Amino acid sequence: MQFCVADQPYLTKNVFPTSELDVQVAMTKTEPLKSFRKAVLVVLATESMKNSYRLFSDEDLMDLLSMIFEPVTFENCGLIEASSSIYQHHRNYTYNIEDFDHKSFVFKEPAQLVAMHLQGPNIEQAVKLKMSVYRPKSEAGTTRLPVVLGIQKGKFYISCVEKGGQPVLQLEEATIQGDFDKDQLGRFLFYKVQNGHHTRFVSAMHPDWFICTSTQSDKAVAMTNQPTGPQVIVDYSLTNQ
Repeated sequence: MQFCVADQPYLTKNVFPTSELDVQVAMTKTEPLKSFRKAVLVVLATESMKNSYRLFSDEDLMDLLSMIFEPVTFENCGLIEASSSIYQHHRNYTYNIEDFDHKSFVFKEPAQLVAMHLQGPNIEQAVKLKMSVYRPKSEAGTTRLPVVLGIQKGKFYISCVEKGGQPVLQLEEATIQGDFDKDQLGRFLFYKVQNGHHTRFVSAMHPDWFICTSTQSDKAVAMTNQPTGPQVIVDYSLTNQ
């Protein structure tokens, strides 16, 4: 490596005779010694990187900065991604609903749903299911369709709440419109799951509990964590009104 004076380029000196780098550094009279040292280090580092056969890493950059500037401490910060509990409303549907045994939902006072076989003029008692659909999110490794289920006439919505140590189904009067906050209203949220040609509804707050009907007629619609049990039905047919 050769050094020369800026205004006397013919005066050179071999400072590092054993170096394989062909680097020339010009030194001015007014340049501070510290700045000159930084410049030399930058040139050396640049040439070193050019001749390197490996990728330039973050550690290499930190070593270079430490040589040129005052020592700098770096702190690694972990990035935590927070998932919002807000579900964006997509659209509303209205369906006729029957369970696998062709029983319809019927509303009974004061606030109860029962499943029963209806014939003739009694068919008018069947409840129309109002379904609000929200844009799906990836939760627990799967993407499921979140819905809120209500009765077409009135302000009753199906909810899943814990009573006596286990989830139960009930009807609640509520006003649910637009986007949905799971943290505040999670009891009303269900996931619509396809099972062949039929549909199942699983509670968002209690993932192993399904909306079910009894194999017997005129029994309350309820929740079960045994969807394959002999006395319950969890599969439904939905038809557009």
